Amino acid sequence: MATTVRRLVIRSGVAVAVAAGSLLVFGPQAAADAPCPDGTARIFFNNSTNICQGAGTATYSSPWASRVCTTSGTKVVIDTTGKRRVNKRHIELDGGGYCTQLELNGQENATIQVSPA
Repeated sequence: MATTVRRLVIRSGVAVAVAAGSLLVFGPQAAADAPCPDGTARIFFNNSTNICQGAGTATYSSPWASRVCTTSGTKVVIDTTGKRRVNKRHIELDGGGYCTQLELNGQENATIQVSPA
């Protein structure tokens, strides 16, 4: 029953956004979870899970990081490695509300460093 209600709420939210003339794209898991607290980063993985990472450094290799978003007062540095040139990236996100999508095909790992902005 709870799953049915959650699906109905998410579908209704998308329908309202489309009717209002804007398009919102988000995963059902992200919409259902509480937002990450300030000073953290939300890390989304290729297996449809996500976590809130606090200050510090972590390396993810399986599951692979697919998207990283910042919260208020956070600086995030992402270094990815992989088989292809598109996998070898250095990305810096300052401040809250910024996200970046990471290339999964060929990704070997992503090292994500979170610190106060």
